[in-house]
Amino acid sequence: MSFPTRLQMVLSEGRAVIRSGIKIVCTTGSYGFWNGKGDITVAGQLYWPNSLITVSEPVYGLGTAASTFTVELIAKRDSGLTPDKLALIESEGYKDAPVTVFDFYIDPDDRSFLHAEPGAYGFIDTIDHSRDNGEKKMIANVRSGAIANHRDGYRTASHEDQQLVSPGDQFFQYASKVKHETFDIKFD
Repeated sequence: MSFPTRLQMVLSEGRAVIRSGIKIVCTTGSYGFWNGKGDITVAGQLYWPNSLITVSEPVYGLGTAASTFTVELIAKRDSGLTPDKLALIESEGYKDAPVTVFDFYIDPDDRSFLHAEPGAYGFIDTIDHSRDNGEKKMIANVRSGAIANHRDGYRTASHEDQQLVSPGDQFFQYASKVKHETFDIKFD
């Protein structure tokens, strides 16, 4: 994928402005927030300005295991985001809602939007409400998109499956034919 020409130019000059954004797709609607000023529309999604959101650094590692990260939103009465409004998340369909964290590239000269680069991706698992140093906040626990790499109970590939895809390929010739073994043990 190539970046727009103007973005390549400001990146090579070291002058690009980078802001963070997050998109949450609940069953009741899509919500976007970014840490800039004013509303911005990216690919048809409206992103509201909000500097109160904090995203923890996702844990990256080798392998295909899923990791977690958190998204925190602090209630601030002067911004209109009261603790009561934070509690409204409970009326949303947020379980397993997709979450994407973006880097938004902004032109340093005219502050126009140039490009959105997706970063961390995952699904909301749980949402906790807590109080920290007198501040009420909501913490969304997000499982990374790697959760889809392994799911118990789903079919696994076998030698016979591989022959349907590529006859003669011996890659799965020693693969287990039974995913789970069960033993009928009786205690008399």
